[in-house]
Amino acid sequence: MTPDIERARRAVAEYLHAYGLDPADPTLERTPDRVARLGGELFAGVGVDPVPALEASSVAGVGARGPVAFRDVPFRSTCEHHLLKFAGTMSLVYLPGAKVAGLGAIVSLIETVAARPQVQERLTDEIAFALENALGARGVLVSASAEHDCVAMRGPRIRGATVATLAARGTYAHEPAAAEARALVGLG
Repeated sequence: MTPDIERARRAVAEYLHAYGLDPADPTLERTPDRVARLGGELFAGVGVDPVPALEASSVAGVGARGPVAFRDVPFRSTCEHHLLKFAGTMSLVYLPGAKVAGLGAIVSLIETVAARPQVQERLTDEIAFALENALGARGVLVSASAEHDCVAMRGPRIRGATVATLAARGTYAHEPAAAEARALVGLG
């Protein structure tokens, strides 16, 4: 999807007007353009299916019999309820089936799925789904821990609190393999 930057500029200018601000003021005159372009970056994953890119970058997993864990990958996304940032780290482990993915491809997967209005619960689930389907993984576990600006800046205004989510598929959705996967991503 290609964002309509001009439409976004007009919407931001109207938003500023709604709060009694003058977008023609020298301190704000470039704000509508900045915010419109920022939206293009923050929502670059809208309408993008990450599975084909992950499939295309994967290789046959000959010799890859054990789990592959990738820990503490930084991410940021935008809360779909308030359009505020949430950011943290994501860890995952998958048990290869027919294919393995390059680490850069996994980072791209996380960035693509996170670059859309999201809730953290769906974010972890969509990444687990993509790994399972693109790689034919026999088991997938994805964990994310993030601080949400919607909690820190409004309502309770609590800083430093994190939300943890977990998505498991295949063999990692059942014990004892689930316990092994959780240990590999640092969840005890």
